[in-house]
Amino acid sequence: MNKIFYYLSLLNIFDAFVTYYGLKNGLITEMNPFMDKLYQANSSLFILMKLSLSLFLYLFILFKVVPSSRLVKSVAFMASGMYTIVFGLHCFWLFLL
Repeated sequence: MNKIFYYLSLLNIFDAFVTYYGLKNGLITEMNPFMDKLYQANSSLFILMKLSLSLFLYLFILFKVVPSSRLVKSVAFMASGMYTIVFGLHCFWLFLL
């Protein structure tokens, strides 16, 4: 489970900066309504929120309290799969532009 938490944390950090670049330059739009409102209110808060989520996952690893239930494993694997697709789309769209 630690590897999945590391993966999600790193992916989230990379996605934060790729998304920020795309939004700042008008190349992409944020489809998550909460994150879109946050970006519109303050782009620094957008980055801070994304980085805080990664830090939160790292803290689980650091303090050796990564949950290992079947539910958490399933959610973590689903999230990593979906997030990989979203990140790939962001990179692809930016590459096309």
